[in-house]
Order: sequence, then C-alpha cells, then structure tokens
Amino acid sequence: MHNIREDTPMSLRTLFCRLILLSSPFYTGCAHSPMPPSTAEITVLESRKLVDEQPVTVTNKIIPFQQGTLYDLLVADIALMREQYDLALSRYRDQARKTRDEAVTEMAFGIARHIQDAQASFEMASLWLEISPDSHHARRAILQSYALLDNAIDALPLATWLFNKEGDDGVFLAVTAIAEGRKDEQIDALIYAYRAVELEPKKKVMSDLAIAMLLRESNQLEQAEAVAREFIRQKPDDLRGKLILAQILDQQDRDEDAIDVLKQALKQFPDSDKLRLQYARLLTLVDRSAALIEFEALHLSDPQSPEVSFLLALLYLDQAMLGKAQALFLQLTRHSRFANDAHYYLGNIADKRGDVGAAMSFYTHVLGGNNFYASVTRALVLLLENDNLEAALSHLEYLRNSAPKHRSELFELEANLLINNDREEQALVALTTGLQSYPDDQNLLYARAMLLEQQGKFERAEADLRAIIARDENNAAAINALGYTMVLHTERLDEAYDLIQRAYALKPQSPAIIDSMGWVLFKRGNLEEALTLLKRAMAMMPDPEIAAHLGEIHWVMGNREMALKTWQKGLVRAPDHEQILTTMHRLGVTPRTSESSL
Repeated sequence: MHNIREDTPMSLRTLFCRLILLSSPFYTGCAHSPMPPSTAEITVLESRKLVDEQPVTVTNKIIPFQQGTLYDLLVADIALMREQYDLALSRYRDQARKTRDEAVTEMAFGIARHIQDAQASFEMASLWLEISPDSHHARRAILQSYALLDNAIDALPLATWLFNKEGDDGVFLAVTAIAEGRKDEQIDALIYAYRAVELEPKKKVMSDLAIAMLLRESNQLEQAEAVAREFIRQKPDDLRGKLILAQILDQQDRDEDAIDVLKQALKQFPDSDKLRLQYARLLTLVDRSAALIEFEALHLSDPQSPEVSFLLALLYLDQAMLGKAQALFLQLTRHSRFANDAHYYLGNIADKRGDVGAAMSFYTHVLGGNNFYASVTRALVLLLENDNLEAALSHLEYLRNSAPKHRSELFELEANLLINNDREEQALVALTTGLQSYPDDQNLLYARAMLLEQQGKFERAEADLRAIIARDENNAAAINALGYTMVLHTERLDEAYDLIQRAYALKPQSPAIIDSMGWVLFKRGNLEEALTLLKRAMAMMPDPEIAAHLGEIHWVMGNREMALKTWQKGLVRAPDHEQILTTMHRLGVTPRTSESSL
C-alpha cells in the first residue's frame, strides 16, 4: 500500500462523496415550515444534525486496485458527471463489496444517501463500520440510513454512543425526528428506550428533553409538561427547556401561560432571537399590535431573515398596512421558499386595490404551495367576472404546463368550470383527456361518472365507478354512488341495496349514504324504515335532494301536509332545485299549489 501525499489532488469520487455528505443534513425534529402568525408552533431544535458540518475525512490510504476495479470506478465516475446515479451506485456498491476499501465504501454510501436508497445506504454504512470500527462518520452514516428506513429504535444506541464520545446532544436528540411516517407505531417504544438509555448523570438529563418532545408529539401533554419542568429544574440555563414547555402549554390552549414562560425566558436570554421569534408568534394569538412591535424589532435585528420578513408581512396585511406588506412580499418573491405565498398575497393586495391586471399577474406566478388552489380559484373568478370563459380555460391550460404536479386536479377544476357554464360535453372531454394521462386517478373517474350519470349514460358511469372500487374496495363514496345511481337508472334493486348497505357499514354516519339507504328501502317498499332513515338524514344535513326524497315518502304514505312542508323547506334553500320541482310535478303538485295549501 502507498501513502497519499497531502498535496495529491482530490479525486472526483472523493470530492463527490464530500459534497453528498455535506448536502444531506439530518432531519431536524420540531422544525417548522413558515406558518401564518396565528400559528403558535415552537421551533425547539432547528440545528440538530447527524452529519458533521465539517468535510468528511476520507481514508488516507488506498489499495492498489486490479484493472477490473479501476475500470468499474472510472465508469462510475463518468456516470456521476452525467448524473447517472443509479449506474454509479451499482458500480461503487459492487466494488465496495469486493475491495472493502473505505474510500470506495464511503462513496457508495454517499451516492445511496443522495438518491434516498435506504437499503443500499444501510448496507454501505454497515460495511463502512466493519472496515473502520472506530469511525464516528460511519456511525453517523448508519444513523442517516436508519432515518431513511424510518427506524428510530435501532438508531438510538448509535446516537447514544456518539453523544457519549463527542458530547453532541444534537445527535442524541435528533433521533426523536426519525420515522415521521411511522412515528405513531414507534413513539411509546422510543420513549421507553430514552428512559432506559445509559448515560452519565450530567448527560442523562438530556433524555428528559427528548422524552418531553415525544410525549408532546403523542399528545400526552400533562406528562410532557411535568418532564419538561423537571428538565428546566435541572438545566435552568438551557433555553430549549423553556421553548418546549411553551409549546406544550400552547398545545393545551394555555396561550397566556405559554407567553408568560417565554416572556420570563427572554429576561434570562435577552439576546436570543430564536426565543423572541417564538414569543412574537405566540403574541399573534392574543395581541396582534404587541406582536407587530416584536416582529419589527426582529426584522431590524435580522433584515435578511425570510421567515421574519414573511410573518411581519402577514401582520402588516392583517393590520391593513398594505404598502409595508407589499414591500416585504416583493422582496420575498426572490426567495424560493416563500415565492409562491408571496405572489399570492401580492395578488390579494392588488385585488383589494381593484387592480385586476396586477392581481392576475401575481396569481399566475403561484405554481405551488398552500395557496395554490386559492390563487387559481380567485384568478378564475376575476376572469369570469368579465365573462371571459375562454381566458379562464387558457389559464388552466397554462397552469397544467407550468405546475405539472397539479395537472390531474386542474383537469377536474376545468370540468367543473365547464359544467357550471352549461358545457357538459366539453367537461366530459376534459375529464377523459385527464384520464388518458392519469388513468388511475379516482377523483377524475368519480367526476366523470357523476357527469355521465347526469347525462343518462349509466353504463359508462357504472364502469368508472367499478374501476374506482376495483382499486379501492373500501371507497364508500364510490360504492354508495354506484348503488344510488343503480336505483335511479335500473331495476336492479337487490344489487343496489347490497351496494348501499356495504357503503353504510363503512360510513354509518354519512347523511348522503343514509339518504341512499332510505331511498332504496322506499323503492323496495319498506316505507316505515325508509321514513326513519330519511328523517335522520334530513336532521343531519337539510339538503334539498334529501328533502325531495323525504317529501315523496310523506306524500306516498298519505301525509300530504308534511310532504308540502318538507318540499317548501328545500325550496327555501334552493328555489329552483330541479329534483324537488320534478318530484312535485310528477306527483301533480305545483309550488304555487303547495304555498296556498300551507
């Protein structure tokens, strides 16, 4: 083996390995995304990472590889330059197994972690630790792999080892953030594991902070508060205890108590912007004016903080200080994390000022985020207010191209727009076009089935509903819709009854399903049972369609006065409701006649 001189140029694979590891920070538990000022979530441990912020030190020795190995690694390096990560991983992984070279194994792990291949990253991290049993970096790599595998329980012993060796409590606490997708099934076992962990007394107290965080997540708030207060008693100078306690109190709707905890903590830590930010956010729940003062102070202290700017802009908007809000939102359009929301609120401001052109321009730039559909809806309303349906349809086509992850929903939105403008055939084309791209999309299938049923094309509607049920046998809405439309369009009452009964078993509290059950029972001649169910459905949801059904049952059972009252109640809510009017006409009753009868 040959020593590498310190001035030897870094190889491509070593450089890539360092970049991958440095660009892959571990989960930060309790970290929050930007929220409106009314949200009181507290950031507790924003900076916890399992990967060092310093470059990973690659082994300073290499094995003189055989020609086949060198060829494979050359192919892999070229694949990396071309961003063909699967090919690069395959070659590096194979050579790591064959050569057991630390640098090659570390590289294979880095690629696997980069492309989120949980099994490959765990295999390579484990091999890395076998090769270098004393490597802290290898243990951190295994921790990252456990995060990809959603396995917090097995991660904790490794984090504890690192905490003991390095004193890094961030690694120890970060395990609370592993397994977000499976947290419910692991959280009790993880709390137990934190309680049982072996640490020296001075470090053992950090278990309390982790346990308080987990108890809060599992909504065991009284226990969480007790543990958090014990942590504060033992570590009065650690502001994280105050932050988690405030969060627990806020979650118990004890906003004033939470604010008081943070207010007292600020006397102890007056220079903590993190603490002041959480204090300001909680103040928005009880005193917006006071919150505004705090956010303005934070903004002066750190004018480059996008989160502070965003929350301050929202407060300005809330206080109708549109000019100041607009200035901040315009700055935030250049920040990728906030750009969509900033454009949305700029659209709102232009909307309030009656500047439709500017509002449309801003709404058009909203291509994702929590306000995407609100932006789309408002833009369509503005276009339709000017009777510009074609422009609205063009806007939806633009969005389908610009925001592809929302394409299926936008097809459904286009269909609804067309239906509302009496263009049912075009709506059917839109839904069918959407299903050509997304054949398994249940929302598109359901929307098309309902439109086909309205057009009297029951066989095609049935096919779409059965396609949904074939993919999701417990889809109560589709099962109910199929049974109900079968009652309307066929004589297959027994089959319809079985379907509706199945939906009823899945969702016995659904007024729509109760209505369907009542209606199929009525059609089968079970009048008393049908009347009971429809009365129940009407009490739960006074919908005109249910009123049409309930009124008809009253009429058939001879209770004409109650039938007329039921229909009239429905017509008060929807004066031109087609089903009520059709039912009354079929039974020889007109609205005018019913009014005089009452």
